Amino acid sequence: MKILIPVLLTFLASLTQALTFANYTKKPKLVVVLVIDQFRADYLTKYQKEFLPAGGKNAPGGFNYLMSKGAYFPFAEYDVLQNMTCPGHAMIATGSHPYFTGISLNDWYDVKTQKKVYCAEDAQFGFSPRRLKTSTFGDELKNISESSKVIAVALKDRSAIMLGGHRSDLSLWMNLTDYKWTTSAYYRKEVPAWVQAENDKLREAGILKKGSEAAAKSLITAYGAQITREMAEAALVQEKLGKNGRTDVLAVSFSAHDMAGHIYGANSPELKAMTLAEDREIAKLLAALQKHLGSLNEVVIALTADHGVAPSLEYAKAAKLDSGQIAYLDMYKKVYERLDKKFGRPAKEWIIAGLSFNFYLNPEALKDRKVSAEAVEAEAKEVMKSLPGVFDVATKSEIAKNILPREEVGQQLSRQYIPDNNGNLLLIPKPLYIAKTDVAINHMTGYAYDRTVPLVLMGPHIKAGIYSTQAKVIDLAPTLSFITGALPPATATGRILHEIFE
Repeated sequence: MKILIPVLLTFLASLTQALTFANYTKKPKLVVVLVIDQFRADYLTKYQKEFLPAGGKNAPGGFNYLMSKGAYFPFAEYDVLQNMTCPGHAMIATGSHPYFTGISLNDWYDVKTQKKVYCAEDAQFGFSPRRLKTSTFGDELKNISESSKVIAVALKDRSAIMLGGHRSDLSLWMNLTDYKWTTSAYYRKEVPAWVQAENDKLREAGILKKGSEAAAKSLITAYGAQITREMAEAALVQEKLGKNGRTDVLAVSFSAHDMAGHIYGANSPELKAMTLAEDREIAKLLAALQKHLGSLNEVVIALTADHGVAPSLEYAKAAKLDSGQIAYLDMYKKVYERLDKKFGRPAKEWIIAGLSFNFYLNPEALKDRKVSAEAVEAEAKEVMKSLPGVFDVATKSEIAKNILPREEVGQQLSRQYIPDNNGNLLLIPKPLYIAKTDVAINHMTGYAYDRTVPLVLMGPHIKAGIYSTQAKVIDLAPTLSFITGALPPATATGRILHEIFE
């Protein structure tokens, strides 16, 4: 009998992770994915007591409502080497790593064309998801329900485009030239009338004036979060999402948080104010969802972020932590001195471009000095590794031979690296070191502050609670696919978060 009791308990526990046939076949009317750009995991724990009350079914709050009513993973992770907006949103939507998505950076350099490439640019349409090399959970949903609608909204084009996927009915973003909501001809030749009506409201409000410095500043305040929420609500109502006997998707990314974070830093009063404002805006959006559908009983809501961020240098130094900046120009000078001495000075510079700690060798310089890229990479690596703030350097030639940095760093690199995107040399900074740029702070690493974000799922048959089990952001897409009955995205490697179901 003593032996049977543990077996029985194990069996009963396994039953709690199984949905009944009736529950599983009843699909949600709407899936809402909320992404907050540059939202470190500790924002929810740090400011939890200052958020709106959780509320209830009739008056849902914001973050506290989702954390208390949903399955909350406080420390979900991105297991890649460089965390930033475009790769992050692509991973959220596809459940797979940059190696599969084709999106390893926001921007990269094409040595053949000698041009910088933007992750969402399209020669035909201006902007599109065509550089995304796999499917999203929304794409797969349309395979079992072609009439399902997928709408994505964000101030940043790349965020809306990656979340929406290839088959998005409409991805909307803010045109930062004339400050109006727009899309590209990949989706529609022109925005629908209801989007134009929202643009008219912005013009009448007079806050976003064409080309004005004030307009740019207004987007990095609570106003940026507000107009994102208002556009999401307009899409919800005007496209009748969740009201047509199918499962629809509304994906919303709050870009203003990132815009403010780069200027003020994670521990600033401005970012606290932004976080509290987002709490209020999410509460308003949940109330709008409830009003639109009558209740939230048939809505699945997911909340996460595309990446975190490092503390500001001032904050790190005040905390007596080793930190600093890595200046590209100073590094180039030392690298060039070594290369010139070893191989002779070429007519062209040795490094043709440097983007996000990726450095691209100039083929003309290699040809001029009749030297291989591998030989130059090896010499440059030795110089870079000797500089303050540098943890390690990976080279294209070494990666091709599967010679990677040790342990987790090497694994993160293997999940992210794309030969045609990444540079000949990929610099890995020490913790709390950032590139010297015109922004106060950045996020380009695989360290905990850049990779750790919250993940919350709320909806029918999802058990509320705080989960300490390991969760990765790539687990979200296959879990949403499971809920909707669609296949996971084509290259998804994340797992179904089975422990959350009752």
